[in-house]
Amino acid sequence: MKASLLPLPILHPLRRIKRAGYACANRRRFQAHLRPTDVFLVGHPKSGNTWLALMLGVLLEEKFGRGIILANVQDFLPAFHARDGRIADYDNFPDPRIFRNEGPVYPGLYPKTIYVVRDPRAVYVSYYRHLVHDTEVLQEGAPPWTMNQFADEILAHGCLRAYEPYLIRWDRQVRQWLDRAESQSVLIVRYEDMKQNRRAVLEKAIEFIALECSEADIDRAVRRGSFESMRNEEQTHGAEPYSGTKGEGGFFVRKGTVDGWKQELPREIEQRIINEFPEPMKALGYL
Repeated sequence: MKASLLPLPILHPLRRIKRAGYACANRRRFQAHLRPTDVFLVGHPKSGNTWLALMLGVLLEEKFGRGIILANVQDFLPAFHARDGRIADYDNFPDPRIFRNEGPVYPGLYPKTIYVVRDPRAVYVSYYRHLVHDTEVLQEGAPPWTMNQFADEILAHGCLRAYEPYLIRWDRQVRQWLDRAESQSVLIVRYEDMKQNRRAVLEKAIEFIALECSEADIDRAVRRGSFESMRNEEQTHGAEPYSGTKGEGGFFVRKGTVDGWKQELPREIEQRIINEFPEPMKALGYL
């Protein structure tokens, strides 16, 4: 009985060879379809990735010949987390292509990256609420995760392993992209700066991407990026991450505040986050 639960030793090397072969083929596929104008939008979930993506998508509407809403962001800025080889599926997209990837596989090959970061205390609360809403995480009839259970998993592994195993801890991801910004073309965008002046952040992103657009286009994108506009869109059409629901059980565009975590995050969990991530939090002005 016990033996039947164990893989045969002779298969181990073959599996390793197969995986290595797949990885090499996937890398070659990625490189073959990569363009020098490609831009990758990277960041932990609930850091403002979709917010910035929506505003950039508004600027791409003319290229695509149709309008963008929160429910169809994927059609303009595809997300393929931890599956970089899927870039080959978008050869028909016009330049510049903008991809979203929370789990980069070949980040060292990215021509340009916009790294979106947010105070990890706010990320924790927003991500917790997001996954509590998501029926794929909380199976029907199962007891809900408490904030402390969620903290145990996130601080140990950076993710819910059964849900998004490709995510790494917030501090590791931040350090990687701060380091890459020294040698690669990386634009660091803070959620808090978007909240303070989203037009200024959007203009920096436009310059970084080398995206051609008019002042009127930027005005429209900034208007569409307001909390009120996005919440209205979600109530009318739904939001991409919530499979078209219109706020039933909770909203993807939840509060849109910088320090809302202060009212929701227990003090002991806040302190655990600070103890785990002091240096990157200081580097980004969060402490």
